[in-house]
Amino acid sequence: MPLKTRNYMLEVLEDLGIGGFAGRPFDCAFELLAAPPSRKRLIVIGFNGSLADDIHTNAGAVHAGYEQPEFSNVAHGLKGGWGSTPLPRRLTELPAKLGFDWRDTLYTNALLLCSADAASIQKVARQSSAASLESLTRKSMDFFERVTVSLAEPELIIAYSNGLGSPSAAKILWERFGNGKALDHVDSSSYRATYGFTATIGSRKIPVVGIRHMSRFVPSIDAIKLAWERQKNVHRQSDKPLMTCLHAPVH
Repeated sequence: MPLKTRNYMLEVLEDLGIGGFAGRPFDCAFELLAAPPSRKRLIVIGFNGSLADDIHTNAGAVHAGYEQPEFSNVAHGLKGGWGSTPLPRRLTELPAKLGFDWRDTLYTNALLLCSADAASIQKVARQSSAASLESLTRKSMDFFERVTVSLAEPELIIAYSNGLGSPSAAKILWERFGNGKALDHVDSSSYRATYGFTATIGSRKIPVVGIRHMSRFVPSIDAIKLAWERQKNVHRQSDKPLMTCLHAPVH
């Protein structure tokens, strides 16, 4: 199974032409990627990789993970490998608060190309063989659909970075998999902005909750649970209107 998983990821990366891009497709351990899908019930997705990931190409990171299957980049971040520790600490604390185990969580990014910061990703994308941010986004989401989701049985996707005025992890997922449905804002405050929608990926319908980037903002567990529950209710109660809101919209 590990060899099959490695080869499949490499095959898709090559097919999409992004294997040579600087990046790391997953921040979880490779042994988790190769584990049965039923073990992986939560996906946590950020915007894109930082320069800390510049030591690998996407394909190189897959090879490295296969050679060191117990290595977790998130655990490495907890030990200071990312410099600042609030983000990896929050990434590992969040799953348990939602009923999951962080060691069984798939950590990935919406865009499989690293850059110094989110603001510079457009320039970096233009300079890559993708030639544009739109092309990079399409290729990255193809990988997410063909590989990430296929390796798991996700009950929830948390997208941390949810701005709507510019590209973000949640916006990218919504535009690709949201089927044109409106976002369900459960908290519209500036600090804890949280919304939900249902992603249709192949035959699967998966609740997605978008939250602020956890490198700077502490997520509201209550808001995440509410957004998640309301998306589950969409399936239970058809298209029943969703009315509850933790905060009034900010004008």
